[in-house]
Amino acid sequence: MRRLTFSFIIATVGCSCLWAQNLDQILNDHFRASAQEKKSGISTMTTKGKNTVAAMGLEMGFTLYQSRPAKLRVEADFAGSKIIQTYNGTTGWTYAPLMGITQPQELGNNDIRVMLNQVEMDSPLWNYKAKGKTVELLGSSDDGKAYRIKVVLRNGDESTLYIDKETSLISKFDITQVENGMESKMETEMKDYRKVDGIPLPYSVVSKVGGVTVNTIKVESIEFNNKLDPALFEKPVVQ
Repeated sequence: MRRLTFSFIIATVGCSCLWAQNLDQILNDHFRASAQEKKSGISTMTTKGKNTVAAMGLEMGFTLYQSRPAKLRVEADFAGSKIIQTYNGTTGWTYAPLMGITQPQELGNNDIRVMLNQVEMDSPLWNYKAKGKTVELLGSSDDGKAYRIKVVLRNGDESTLYIDKETSLISKFDITQVENGMESKMETEMKDYRKVDGIPLPYSVVSKVGGVTVNTIKVESIEFNNKLDPALFEKPVVQ
């Protein structure tokens, strides 16, 4: 029994080391495939496209402005009216007259977390230790086509990333969200990767809750390193 116990411990430790080696290789392949070194040199990113909200059958044009280290602004056109969300790295605001928010309203911590979790200029796995994240290789997806990697943020939020085995790019990520005391799991699929200045980026992003599509984003253009006014990321100015 004692010999069996020691054998089991040795086998387990050996497995853990191999698992860690596999994770390191997967991450290195992913960073290389996603041109992370080039991506790190980008200071701003401007994305334009259309967002279709399935439940309402509505299509909205949008522009997403991003600036390092963690600033963003989203503008959407809805029925001739603007919807604006901004984040300056500390505080976020939303302005949506057609939804009854006729004056800029400060975003809650949960809204900001969700927004930042879904929009990152770098890979969510890049420099994860320095950002206080922990990652764990969970194995393969059910269809065997992707690696599943669990990511835990410093604040305890969790997500699962799927790294496609063929391309080494992120094909999907799952996030568990809590809204009005209710917990829901959102699955976001990233497809139609195209290279912009040598950097592959998804031009189709589909989000699902409970297996049902809730919105689809189709990107039309992406530009890097445009000069962006810092005021873009502050509290929206209402005309």
